[in-house]
Amino acid sequence: MLDQVCEALGRATPLELSPHAIAASALLDEALRATSLSAVIAATIPLFRWRQNPNYSAANMGADFMAGYGYVEFAGPKDALFHAPEIRAGLLLLGPGLHYPLHAHPAEEIYHPLTEGSLWRCGNEDWRSVPAGTAIHHPPLISHETKAGDRTVLALYCWRGDTATEARLAPS
Repeated sequence: MLDQVCEALGRATPLELSPHAIAASALLDEALRATSLSAVIAATIPLFRWRQNPNYSAANMGADFMAGYGYVEFAGPKDALFHAPEIRAGLLLLGPGLHYPLHAHPAEEIYHPLTEGSLWRCGNEDWRSVPAGTAIHHPPLISHETKAGDRTVLALYCWRGDTATEARLAPS
């Protein structure tokens, strides 16, 4: 997957989008203090166009979740720093104590948590703590979920395949 992502990044074209902040973006500073990539990420913050999945709202996710959840895409098919229709690559931010419930999407996905203290679950597996920098693979259409511990979760992610279709909540 990494080779295909690198090839897609090589073909990506820069977009000129206005930066955009959301409530959750205020949690980034705390998360950056806990990662070795803080200087690299901090240098790009002024360009970030924070987003939330359009399928999620306070009505179906809760106001606390929406206030502590967001992502920024470095490369992707829309609202990313670089237009790359074959992939989506960016940062997920999930505030302390939040549960990103069971959801699925048709794209294959890999996460690399940059912070410690989160729990991850794929399909019917047991919850597991994943050290920062460890790859977490989600095949297409497999339901998965994440829980933040007492600190903000910051994770790199990459999708390939159907990158245009947003995640949807899975039946629990």
